Amino acid sequence: MARKWAKIMPGGLHGWKKTKSVLTRHSILNKIVRKDSYATVIRRLNQLRNIAKDSATKRALQHDMSYLKKKHINN
Repeated sequence: MARKWAKIMPGGLHGWKKTKSVLTRHSILNKIVRKDSYATVIRRLNQLRNIAKDSATKRALQHDMSYLKKKHINN
């Protein structure tokens, strides 16, 4: 079975930026999950985390991925 890869395209995370507050980032991600799906959003975040060179960006992405996992998987 072929793996589905999310494409990294400008606007794929609908305004997510590491400089925004945690609550704003979580709100943006929750809206994207409702629109696209949990798996697609996690793939996009993971791919961005893998190519990011800035440690602050990687930390923000990891934090947001953990948040989504707690919210959507453990329910």
